[in-house]
Amino acid sequence: MQEPEQLYRIFQEIFYKYYEPLCKYAFTIVKEPHSCEDIVQETFLRIWEKKQNLIGSEELTWYLYTAIRNNCLSFLEKKQKTVLGDFNSQEIVDTTPNDLPGHPAKEADYDALLKKALENLPPKCREVFVLSRVSNLTYKQISDSLGISIKTVENQMGKALKILRSYIRQKQGLSIILCIIFLFLTS
Repeated sequence: MQEPEQLYRIFQEIFYKYYEPLCKYAFTIVKEPHSCEDIVQETFLRIWEKKQNLIGSEELTWYLYTAIRNNCLSFLEKKQKTVLGDFNSQEIVDTTPNDLPGHPAKEADYDALLKKALENLPPKCREVFVLSRVSNLTYKQISDSLGISIKTVENQMGKALKILRSYIRQKQGLSIILCIIFLFLTS
């Protein structure tokens, strides 16, 4: 058994390593940045409180992505049951990334176009693509996390890339930057 200080230090390292990729993954399901952060933080809190035996183990990555997915689905289910579920923060306050200092309008346009391209993907396909390209998981890790075969992961990635390439071709007016971003994601 590890010393409490050492265990806490390992936990901190894991938190900093996985926090951002897990938030991005949660966002692909929930589509609400603040809710995603809450879900990820609550998941880490539960690990610290009830699953310390996972800290430092090889099973932790699989557990994190599975827990985030399940917690996101639970969040959406609860949200759907509430009367106020029709309102979200984007409907109440309409702020765009262009309004933020140091965030050029063109960069936001490219981000929006890339986001739109990803929205064209079927949900399972998008989930596999984001786990692979954004969260940098291996096909084996994705397979274990989602409970599907590696071959299914390969097929979903192929499908995602095909759809994204088709979308790019349809948008002939896209700038070269979007193409570079897309190529970066697919490499």
